[in-house]
Amino acid sequence: MEPFMIYTGNHLFHYTKFDSALKIIATNSIRFGDFCNMNDIAEVKREVYGMIPPEAIEKELEKYRSISLTLDNPSRRGFSIDPLWGHYAQNGNGVCLVFDRGKMKQDIDTQFGGRVKVSPIKYLQEYTNAIFTEGDTREDVEKHIKTYIDEIFFTKSIDWAYENELRILIKDNGQHELLHLGNDTLMAAILCLPKEEKYKETVEFKILKALLREKPVLHYTTSLGNKELLGENGEKACGIIGRDMQLYVD
Repeated sequence: MEPFMIYTGNHLFHYTKFDSALKIIATNSIRFGDFCNMNDIAEVKREVYGMIPPEAIEKELEKYRSISLTLDNPSRRGFSIDPLWGHYAQNGNGVCLVFDRGKMKQDIDTQFGGRVKVSPIKYLQEYTNAIFTEGDTREDVEKHIKTYIDEIFFTKSIDWAYENELRILIKDNGQHELLHLGNDTLMAAILCLPKEEKYKETVEFKILKALLREKPVLHYTTSLGNKELLGENGEKACGIIGRDMQLYVD
């Protein structure tokens, strides 16, 4: 049993490609991503209305970058959302990294202070990606985005609610900054590898284990609606019964 995987509300998860996971682990850092690479088409291109030219708004929006993480939930653990394995982790052949939420907050505060905004995404039934602007100067553009930052960057259609996203947002002005992590912020890595029965014999496991050393490389499996998270010894790392039901263990 891996006690840290019992639900506490202090876990964050990041689904990613295998190569990207190796870079994060090797450098102990995560790169902020461009919104133009989001898979939500409503965030890739926005409708702009008002006196300010759309290209001016777009130029200002391009200065913002984000890191997307998945929040934990006692009724649906953050590592057991199968669509995220498919969308972001190479159809299950990538990695889900596990972070300590409290320690990541310390990393953010130490490195950036008040330069970043961290908040869960609010999912709306009535959602629009449109931006209605006021004024016509560059200063008006900057002021408008800062004023409506929650509506612009922290709301999405309810269609995406299953992602349960926590977003870290920064205006980096083209510096392509990294979030540097403390030594204990990354807690574990989870592999799925749906076609592999003996995950510890795979190259992926061996490479991750060599990088993580004492930190565990866990195995997420799903069959007939039953989902399990297994430790390296083959025992359950936490209890998941049926469809995303959390078993609390003293």
